[in-house]
Amino acid sequence: MNSFNERQLVALVQEGLPYDTRFFEQLISPYLPKLKGYCTKVLNNQSDAEDVVQETIIKVLKNLKGFKWIVSFKVWLFKIAHHECINKIRERRWDLFQYDDDYLDSLEADMPQEHDLAALMTTMLESLSFVDRNIMLLRYRTGLDFQEIADIADMKLSAVKMRHKRVLEYLSNQVES
Repeated sequence: MNSFNERQLVALVQEGLPYDTRFFEQLISPYLPKLKGYCTKVLNNQSDAEDVVQETIIKVLKNLKGFKWIVSFKVWLFKIAHHECINKIRERRWDLFQYDDDYLDSLEADMPQEHDLAALMTTMLESLSFVDRNIMLLRYRTGLDFQEIADIADMKLSAVKMRHKRVLEYLSNQVES
């Protein structure tokens, strides 16, 4: 298989759309593990995360023809996933009003019961606001830099850095106490 860089792959996919998607898998597959991990951590639900990843891929495929290099493809991809996660969270909130107590019990049953370091960290991350948790996940789960996170979250770079610093201080204080 030919080895193309990201820009070349995007151009090849854009050129072939909508009928020829041979290069799309080659373009998207390097990002899938981090994308799935990010969505799983944001949503705290494997099934919802898989749905969001699938929706993200569909939206990328539908909108790639008009993609411009204002940000990198990776940032654009994660920005779409970010918005899809927000949509899923909103959908869940709406669903909570429509389901009975059995649904709420099943949500509690899905929560991890082990008390190891990973569970502690997960619990601490869950206590953060959505914005703060998202910054931490994008930084440490996907390895994005602060400017890319700012682009995804539609925030100023200085705001992302400050929130990151405050979350690290908060987490440090939680671990010490």
